[in-house]
Amino acid sequence: MLTRDDLIREYRNRSGSLPALAIVYLAIVGTMAGTAMAIM
Repeated sequence: MLTRDDLIREYRNRSGSLPALAIVYLAIVGTMAGTAMAIM
């Protein structure tokens, strides 16, 4: 599983492209939501 730092690095590598930003954002939100549900 990617860490947040990996996601940020990917974002910086692809900065300037809106779809990549959306994917990274969704990945971060999805990870947080998945973690919250796992904890609950």
